[in-house]
Amino acid sequence: MLELVNRGYVYRASSISQEAETYFRQCFGAKRKMYNLHVAHLYDYLEKSNYQPEDALPSLKKMGMPTVSQFKKQCLNEDNMAYLYLVDAFAANEAKQHFNKAITAFNKTAHKRQYKKSALKRQKTLGIEPTFHDLKGMPKFKSRKGSKASYTTFNQNGTIYIKDDILYLPSAQKSPVKVVGLKLNTHRPLPQDSKIKHVTVTMNTKGQYDVSICVEIPMEITRVGMPNRILGLDYSQSHFFVDNEGKKANYPYYYLEMEERLAKERRVLSRRVKGSNRWEKQRLVVSRLETKVANQRKDWLHKKAYALANRYDMIVVENLDLRAIGQNKYYAKNQQDNGFGNFRLYLKYKLEQRGKYFIKAPKKFASTQLCSVCGHKHTALKGNVSIRKWNCPSCGTHHDRDVNSAFNLKHYGECYTKKKFYHRSLGFNAYKRVAWSPNSTSSLV
Repeated sequence: MLELVNRGYVYRASSISQEAETYFRQCFGAKRKMYNLHVAHLYDYLEKSNYQPEDALPSLKKMGMPTVSQFKKQCLNEDNMAYLYLVDAFAANEAKQHFNKAITAFNKTAHKRQYKKSALKRQKTLGIEPTFHDLKGMPKFKSRKGSKASYTTFNQNGTIYIKDDILYLPSAQKSPVKVVGLKLNTHRPLPQDSKIKHVTVTMNTKGQYDVSICVEIPMEITRVGMPNRILGLDYSQSHFFVDNEGKKANYPYYYLEMEERLAKERRVLSRRVKGSNRWEKQRLVVSRLETKVANQRKDWLHKKAYALANRYDMIVVENLDLRAIGQNKYYAKNQQDNGFGNFRLYLKYKLEQRGKYFIKAPKKFASTQLCSVCGHKHTALKGNVSIRKWNCPSCGTHHDRDVNSAFNLKHYGECYTKKKFYHRSLGFNAYKRVAWSPNSTSSLV
């Protein structure tokens, strides 16, 4: 079946004019400025309305948030000119969308009333009570140095196009820059019959410009129907993942291999006078090593996801809260090094591109505690990661913790298959516990 799918292609800008570079930096600054204006208005409203930390944030309409056009008119330069009108309008509109997403994400966890560790430490040592500014997830101001330098513009009636390996982007009507062109290093062409949807321009730490082009392409996708080859993947700190066949991914941990060299180069950088020529030269050395680690990780994840997507019809993983794992001091470095979250994204789109299935087992599905043979739930395993091997109290089967969890995830995929293709009338509830008997594939309890 022919379907329209979105795909992203990233290119490096091989050359850029001084005029275009100045324009891009203005777009980055306009996006950051518009976001900070929204945050400032939010803080003023919360202070005036006597906001309580456990309450959800109000909508933009309720707090009387000005429109993007009104914010632009407020920002004047020395010549009394509204300088935000000199850049692409999508840069400012994108900031408002990001602000809306930040409010939505905070409202999901507002009831937890969790403060930052630094605020709790300040309360303990200095007696300063934390405020709503110190709540985790609260939208905060973007720094000029710490924020990501990027902006996204959309294609409207052919305003974005490529000609002779030069990408042409739209500019503002009042901008002195009328033509914004980027010479791309097109290591591979865009697919035929593709339509450019939007473009994201990003400046990396070395001052180079990367262009991500999202295109819409017609793709012939053949559904596999009922999946025959199902694989369960259990996340593992030491092996990246363990599948139900007992195979381990054995992730190379590129950052740990580069950590000693990075520490040495960072020490050299700390001794340089900040802003000097030698400091800038050493900063590029550190940036090059960090970029190499990121590229190695991304390459390995893509290749592993590609191999699994070609071999299996359905892959089932856990719906883990990776952000919570990353806050644990014992697991944070490994979890942030392996990039399991990106791996799930790669795996999902590669499977869907082949007409296959990617399933996330819900958080309430106790894949670790269930016996994959008899379905007994061994609650002693909950929260105790030191137990790597255990015997089932019901049937006496000896289990490896990770392999058993992967088996349960595979069985969950089998139940999903039965629901989708056979038992539509059963009303399968994914949040109910699934138990398996030795003589049957699965049963619902």
